[in-house]
Amino acid sequence: MKHFSDELKRSQQGEGELLDILRRVKVLYTDIDGTVLGKRGCLLIDENGQPSANTANAIVEANLNPDFEIVPCTGRSVTQLIEISRLCGWNDFIGEAGAVRSYWHADKGVRENIYDAPSWPDDLRACTSEDVTPLDLINASGAMEKLFAAFPGQIEYHSPWNVNRQATNVLRGRVDAAKANLLFTELDIPISLIENGVIAPSAHTLMESDEPIRAYHLAPTGATKGNAIKADLAHRGLSKDEALMVGDGMADLECGPEVAAIFMLQNSLRSPHMEDALRGMPNAYVTERAQGDGWAELVRAILACKCDA
Repeated sequence: MKHFSDELKRSQQGEGELLDILRRVKVLYTDIDGTVLGKRGCLLIDENGQPSANTANAIVEANLNPDFEIVPCTGRSVTQLIEISRLCGWNDFIGEAGAVRSYWHADKGVRENIYDAPSWPDDLRACTSEDVTPLDLINASGAMEKLFAAFPGQIEYHSPWNVNRQATNVLRGRVDAAKANLLFTELDIPISLIENGVIAPSAHTLMESDEPIRAYHLAPTGATKGNAIKADLAHRGLSKDEALMVGDGMADLECGPEVAAIFMLQNSLRSPHMEDALRGMPNAYVTERAQGDGWAELVRAILACKCDA
């Protein structure tokens, strides 16, 4: 497992390629919850939950660099991300765990949403639109009923964040995603349950357990953050060597093959099996600090490298 601060020092001393990786970056894909935002989705707190403008200041500093763009890549819905992006001064984003790419066309004053369901047959993808969304088809499949019946008291809707969605159901609980996905093999529509990191909901109705609660997305099979990043880079005409990813969940770490490097925040280590998974991702680094403070640590290192280039 590689620590970001240690590897950065080594690279500054002429050992390793991290400085070159940071200098080349043109787009930073970022998770939102547990990454940019802290407890209760708050921007203006530090990793300990105390009032702080550190992350907000880092956003401003990044926005001042015309050769560097931040693109949210998160499980949040389009409705939520429109507001988050407007507040932070960002334009495009990847939402619903990679199932929706959204582009702001400033010249026309319109937003274009693209649904990504790589494993769905062409005729099924052709059925989707703003009126009949991928989520409409998922909900009609019976997948949710199978999931709740198989794991009573162990998984539920992640209310109130499960409203106004277009491509995925967002859930919370304590289930083995691989076992859950066996439930969907006989459905007519390819669907997968994807884990998206440890969360701490203020209220839930799950069975009591010492195991942490995790967020999940019930999504079109093949719709992942990594696949969405690959499609977005092609849309921008950029290579993976010009892209980085930062996050705190397993769905973020799995983006590693699609970017030059991936940075996992200190709080990601709360997720079961994360340390083992990090050792298996050769271009992954762990920040010294957690949540927004770790995010700001990375952003400022990128900006410093670009200034020195």
